[in-house]
Amino acid sequence: MIHSRRRSLFAAFAVLVGLVASAAPISAAVTVPTQPYLMSFHTCLPGVSDCNNPNNHIVQLAQSADGSNWSLVGGWQSYKGSVPDVFRRGNTLYVFSTSGLMRVDMTTGATTTTAVTLNSGSYVDPSLAQLPDGRLILFFLPGIPGQDPASCAAGQASCVREIKTAVEVAGSDGTRFEVDSGARVSETITGGAFSDPDIFYNGTEWVLYVSRGPSVHAYTSGSIQGSYSFRGIVSNNLGGVPAGLQFADGSIGTYVHTSSGASTEIRRATSPAGTTAISSFQTVLAAQSIGLGNRAESPGLALNTAGITCAACTTSSGSPGTTTTTAAPASSVGARVGGACARVGATATLGKTKLICKKSGKKSGKKSGKKKVWVKR
Repeated sequence: MIHSRRRSLFAAFAVLVGLVASAAPISAAVTVPTQPYLMSFHTCLPGVSDCNNPNNHIVQLAQSADGSNWSLVGGWQSYKGSVPDVFRRGNTLYVFSTSGLMRVDMTTGATTTTAVTLNSGSYVDPSLAQLPDGRLILFFLPGIPGQDPASCAAGQASCVREIKTAVEVAGSDGTRFEVDSGARVSETITGGAFSDPDIFYNGTEWVLYVSRGPSVHAYTSGSIQGSYSFRGIVSNNLGGVPAGLQFADGSIGTYVHTSSGASTEIRRATSPAGTTAISSFQTVLAAQSIGLGNRAESPGLALNTAGITCAACTTSSGSPGTTTTTAAPASSVGARVGGACARVGATATLGKTKLICKKSGKKSGKKSGKKKVWVKR
């Protein structure tokens, strides 16, 4: 049963190498997701036999109106990467994985890909949040070259495993991070795995989930960069590789992935604070239901809202190593004031002029409906 992101020695080494390599460019823009909840996850490359190897994982992106029913984002093209997480800031969506960072422009749908680096060491199992000044903060399990970072080395009776944080370098637009001193969680383990941190705010305090094989442990802190204390077991052998998110009604959704026969699916339960024991989970995303094989794993969650503004966090010229997609959304190709457009609400930029697609007062010559044209925003 696949409940954790534990890696073979070869796979762990390959992941660490991938962290300093750019993600593969995506050849087309996506349809901007408009629903209030977003989920990144990975599936398995079609036709491969070893879906436990992170090198065979591909990143997916879904959206939902209620946190229970999910559909793939239109135009999304999966790319090689594992253990993804997603976060929106302003008009940019950040999708982190073992292959680096993909940014999605939430106005046009255009994508860029780039490497992610730390000033010290390397990371696996990324989870994102935002500091009060708007910078991104990365929670992660430190990588260990040549070894599974989630477990003790062969022959070790016990070992210390930590969850650490790193803060975005202003102006890097999510590509460079400086590691904070100390650890948010430090545990001595005697067996099993300690991996897959996920950070979220439950309305009262910060909650940090950690996967312990097929279980989830919760730690809490009053400060996002503080020391986190063990609160309790949220999932006891009911699923691991967790993610948490506060919904509009204040309740907390706890997501895990777990096996069901030959498949792995993503399940969810809700609770008031996300820190108490959950007795059962319900399936919300199975790979078969969206035509992606039989493995849907490693959920990462985000609200589809602008979040905290950070004027110093982005650059107009992009970051070193960035590859920008050449394709533009179909609705914005050849955009001009008064020109025809394909989808009401679509946006485009013509020089310094910002455009939006709206229905005109004139009837279309092909059908009785009104024409859709570009107008100034």
